[in-house]
Amino acid sequence: MRPMMARDAIRRPWVALALGRLLLEGLTRTVLGDTGADTSPGTGRLAGLLQRELAAPGRWGAMVTRLDGTLLFATNAHEAFIPASTTKLFIGALALDHLGAGARIQTPVRVSRPPDADGTLRSDLWMLGQGDPTLGTAPRTASQGAVGSRDDALVPWVERWRSMGLRRIEGDLVLCDAAVQVPEYGPGWEEEDRAEAYAAPVSAFVVNDNSFRVATPPVSPGTASVPFRIDPPLPALEVVWAVSPGTNATHRIQSIRPGPDRPVEIRGRFATGTNGWSADLAVARPAQVFGELLRRTLERRGVPVTGTVRVSRSAEDCPPVAWDRWISPSLDQRLGLCLKPSQNLHAQLLLAEVGRGARSAAGSPSSPASPGGADGPTGPPNLPPARHDLMGLARLPALLARAGITPAEVHLEEGSGLSRSNRVSPAATVALLCFMAGHPHREVWKESLPRAGVDGTLRNRFRSGRARGVVRAKTGSLRGVQALGGYVRTAGGEEWAFAIYASEAGNAAEARARMDRWVEILAGGGPEGAGGSSEPGATRPPGRPPG
Repeated sequence: MRPMMARDAIRRPWVALALGRLLLEGLTRTVLGDTGADTSPGTGRLAGLLQRELAAPGRWGAMVTRLDGTLLFATNAHEAFIPASTTKLFIGALALDHLGAGARIQTPVRVSRPPDADGTLRSDLWMLGQGDPTLGTAPRTASQGAVGSRDDALVPWVERWRSMGLRRIEGDLVLCDAAVQVPEYGPGWEEEDRAEAYAAPVSAFVVNDNSFRVATPPVSPGTASVPFRIDPPLPALEVVWAVSPGTNATHRIQSIRPGPDRPVEIRGRFATGTNGWSADLAVARPAQVFGELLRRTLERRGVPVTGTVRVSRSAEDCPPVAWDRWISPSLDQRLGLCLKPSQNLHAQLLLAEVGRGARSAAGSPSSPASPGGADGPTGPPNLPPARHDLMGLARLPALLARAGITPAEVHLEEGSGLSRSNRVSPAATVALLCFMAGHPHREVWKESLPRAGVDGTLRNRFRSGRARGVVRAKTGSLRGVQALGGYVRTAGGEEWAFAIYASEAGNAAEARARMDRWVEILAGGGPEGAGGSSEPGATRPPGRPPG
């Protein structure tokens, strides 16, 4: 999800989508088929409450149905909206449907010959990146999952190799990033965001979600300069530090990356006599950063490396011996790591994973450069080079057709939601949610979504009231855009699918608050709740959990 403080670029022109609109007089038709709308008195009252909440500045679109497609409410349901990070609903569903819940990524490690009896590897050590976002992540403490030092992200790798007898490497560390063909920055990602961790570059190699941290401790008034540190401390993680002591009560610090491979520039004023400051920023050259951290970790753990760190764009010189391989968690675990925190890098890699799978199915067996079913740098020899993210998007129309969604209601150019050229309709979002509610992997799908007031991007929303714990939904936000789509279990015990979008809605906090009140009304709906009080705290049927 792109934070709201990110600055807007000038909106690019786009061609309006030719949406096939339905006339929703009296709410009598739905995109999901010929199922009639529920016109009972209780539902009519519910619709009135929902519509009243959307009488607000900006353009709003919404739809609510039962999981069988019965329409309960719709307004502007077939109009095009910028989905922001609700884009990830479509990418997550595509990945789960196409790859299966058990899909794993294998990252091979190759050498010319295994280590000697004394543990010395007299060979270059090649790692062939496969786009596994779980390769290396800073450990989390038991206390509230706090992130530890990013410097320790690759310790499990090194300890594994030490247990295999490795004691010294007389050769280079070679990071081959040829297997995943994607641009570092997705289409539509804005250049001014490239310093931000939420817009980290996409690569075959991922460590610490391709981010690093810059931090400074509290500074006493009268100090002439402001110290800082980088975690992890690597040569590739350069910053231009131009932060001076200031007298304001709050820090006024900004970060920019003036070019794709340029150091991050951090400028501004640090408020002395206050707390310290820190920021998570995007790396440049992810494969180089991975290699440098790997070397540093090896040497910190007593395994010296005599050679250098090299990044290879080709697997042609890859040595023949498969010495080790790292196997990712299954997709049922990785999907939650993408959807719950709204991780943009993970979403792009999921899309590429779908594209690589489609390419492998269309061509010949895997090349020796990438064991475990992954393509080499140009894929099967009978197919031309192609971008895996685009190949993944090419699989989306078939899924939409199965969900009863017309292609005109979904236009995506990347998988994270950072692009303002993406367009979806509330009706298409609800149709996807209903389809996935009946999918063979429906339990994995629902579990991967943030839960209201509990985890993910909904952890700090719906902390009290009816919706807490009974809503699972994907959030989305860009400047001027708010979105939410998912499932709600009502006070009457029914499960409904909903989507609500707002654009040009002015103040982001006010738009989110209105959206949350709208969802609270849904949580109080159903056969026993549609005609009841619209205030939080209404009586629930016996046995229902509070909130």
